[in-house]
Amino acid sequence: MKKLVLKETKQLFKLTQLINEGVLDLDDLAALIPGILHVNSTHDLSLEYISKQGQDLIRYSMEELLELGTAVYERHQSDFTLKVTYPSLVEKISDGDTDKIIPFIQDWKHSEDDKPFHLFTSTRILNDDQLISVSIFPQNVESFSDKIDSIFGVDSLFEAYFERFNRLTKREKEVFFLLGKELSRKEIADLLFISDKTVKNHAERVFQKLGTKKRTDLYKLAQVFSSLK
Repeated sequence: MKKLVLKETKQLFKLTQLINEGVLDLDDLAALIPGILHVNSTHDLSLEYISKQGQDLIRYSMEELLELGTAVYERHQSDFTLKVTYPSLVEKISDGDTDKIIPFIQDWKHSEDDKPFHLFTSTRILNDDQLISVSIFPQNVESFSDKIDSIFGVDSLFEAYFERFNRLTKREKEVFFLLGKELSRKEIADLLFISDKTVKNHAERVFQKLGTKKRTDLYKLAQVFSSLK
């Protein structure tokens, strides 16, 4: 399951690129992927967009969801999701790291008498005000990943280094991308308003976490991951 979860988070990393570059709008993308695409507010997690498949599943129209805001969660989700899962998500996005993928499980039930069902969700910051997420039934993680691979393909360097790249802190990623632009330590220090020594320390951790000592490798990896941002 761990490998499937990791693979599914990679797909969201790639899908976000298409949105940010304007290649596809949300409805176009939702029609392609075998999952529920949704956009939530970073401020209170209220739904600002959910695909037609998602609307059908939770039995609300987009107009109703916009009117209800977060009140819809209180009607249909457990105390654990509301008081543990969502606060944890808010904490994890508070650093503003747009490269971080956050996976979690959430529940939903249509009425008090219904048995709740669970969805596996992967979330990423889309912009200052929004999160973009894909939710699927846990048993469908593998088929989802295979479908996205068949649509968009997988870059070998991206596949090999994604997990290592995801271990970098937000500041280490900033240094990583600037090193990939072949900037000197002093130039990076000036851009980030930190000391040369701090840049050196960050750079050493970047090389260590990525498992390479070559600046040329870093340049290639920065190209791969910056093209998917």
